[in-house]
Amino acid sequence: MHSVGLITIAVSLMMIGFGTLPAATMVPALSQGAPESIEDFQLPPKTVFDRTMPRYPNVWFLVDAALARSHRDAVKLVTDGLRDSMRLREYFPPFDNPEGCDFEGRIEHLQPWEDRTARALQHAHAFHIRYYYSALAASQLEKVTLNTRDLKGTFYRFAASVHYEVEHSNPNHADVEACPICGRTGEYRDLQGNLVELVHDPLGLELLLRGTIRDKRVQFEDYGQREVGSIAALGDRFRINSLAFPGMTGDRNTLRIGVVTLHPRR
Repeated sequence: MHSVGLITIAVSLMMIGFGTLPAATMVPALSQGAPESIEDFQLPPKTVFDRTMPRYPNVWFLVDAALARSHRDAVKLVTDGLRDSMRLREYFPPFDNPEGCDFEGRIEHLQPWEDRTARALQHAHAFHIRYYYSALAASQLEKVTLNTRDLKGTFYRFAASVHYEVEHSNPNHADVEACPICGRTGEYRDLQGNLVELVHDPLGLELLLRGTIRDKRVQFEDYGQREVGSIAALGDRFRINSLAFPGMTGDRNTLRIGVVTLHPRR
């Protein structure tokens, strides 16, 4: 698997190329010798998780062991950071349709799609993230040691399933195929198969890692119009590297899989 070109940005965040190229995109934070294959991260199989989880997690967080005293602390470091920076509303079980997750976060009423020619289909959008960590701990898979040239060390890890869809309060939830924002349009128009796996998942991953949907910055629909933001907001405390790899291989039934590593700032 070959890597695409390097992109330089602040806080050493590896921005993702969300086109159709089957490759990882990275910035010089890992520089020469950065991982070119998702296999370098030794990700567990889907069978580790609850059977009610329909799709392989499309984002993995790896926290340098120097940043946390325990797996639980590593999970809290990331999830609290995302909750505060992206203004996520968190939900804890029991709730409807948990898909085997430990808890979830949402942002509702983003990017309203208004079209006079399709009034019945109009809707705003929701960013939805489900976190998975207890299953890894139960199988003693919550820690991994990497030795991929520039990426070395021991990391606590956990997973998430993130997607972007018709907001939950709309009667069209969750799918409107023709929507220019969350539908099977643009670069996704020719992909045949499950809309969530092929469109909603990669859009959610794009927002989480870049703060954009289809390369457009996403803002809250309120008076302040603040940008929703992304994992990059944690870069003021940690060195963050993000990569995206192609999915849809083996049990990885989602279009793209992101890997985010958090390191102490130098």
